[in-house]
Amino acid sequence: MPMVLVVYFSKTGNTKKLVEGFAKGVSRAGVDVVVKSVDEAKIEDLPKADAIVFASPSYFRLPAWPLKKFIDDSVEVYGRLNGKIGGALCTAASELGAVKCIQTLKEVLEEHGIVFIGEGVWAIETPDVKALEKAAKYGEEIAKKLKEK
Repeated sequence: MPMVLVVYFSKTGNTKKLVEGFAKGVSRAGVDVVVKSVDEAKIEDLPKADAIVFASPSYFRLPAWPLKKFIDDSVEVYGRLNGKIGGALCTAASELGAVKCIQTLKEVLEEHGIVFIGEGVWAIETPDVKALEKAAKYGEEIAKKLKEK
């Protein structure tokens, strides 16, 4: 069965809540999902996944440094992630910060040869019911693309 790996950083718990909503959608669609904080994740986890999703709060319109460090360290598997599916989640204080953070994560995934699905999902501050459902639908979308592969 295909597997989605979510690597996230969450200082206040807001990003973790958004990730949980996303993971529910992936599971609902009948695809395995593995959620790891950036402290738990290992670079070797990336090639094992069929889809990779990064999630982070936005700090000055960029991903948080712990996730950015993980991304920098992913150069170890550069060239081995080609053709995988990817996505991004973000929490932020403003829509502009969220959009810029998602764009950065999208560019990183695409640099690895990963096909980015949709536009990503973000929430302003604490995700509300609407944001959590949007994250779940995004999870379903990524799961569907995996099943089509």
